[in-house]
Amino acid sequence: MSRFLWVICGVSLLGAGCFQNSTPQHSSFLAPDYQSTFPIVRTCRQTGSNAADGSSGSHNFRYLQVRANSIAGDPYTTTPPAGSIVVAEEHDDSTCNSLIGFKLMAKENPGYDSAAGDWHWQELDSNQRVLQDGHLTACSSCHARPPCNGDYLCSSP
Repeated sequence: MSRFLWVICGVSLLGAGCFQNSTPQHSSFLAPDYQSTFPIVRTCRQTGSNAADGSSGSHNFRYLQVRANSIAGDPYTTTPPAGSIVVAEEHDDSTCNSLIGFKLMAKENPGYDSAAGDWHWQELDSNQRVLQDGHLTACSSCHARPPCNGDYLCSSP
């Protein structure tokens, strides 16, 4: 009888995912066809220094082209409301034709992370797989400093 209980318990634990990778898999805020609905709000340019150590933080002096969804409008001239998504396409070349990844900011409802403007951050690889997700202090701490504006968006268009 006890062997039977151990088998039942073991099957239950496996079914619950106890012996599987328990790291949650997050979805990207970015639809595969985002380019058709997210207009460019800042043209291709190389990132500058904003990190405390003089580096460009996680952007590594790459070339960025920024897009935003219709809810965000032009996030550099208005305060983006909840539901806004701002996408920085990261490139290795000055023409922004060599995509290597993405950094996303999604504006959540008030109270999500009030210390960081209620932004939800994501880092994606070039295939739109989520590498980092959520309250990313490395992102929010850098975007809290000038030349970023009061709502964590850096540089004018």
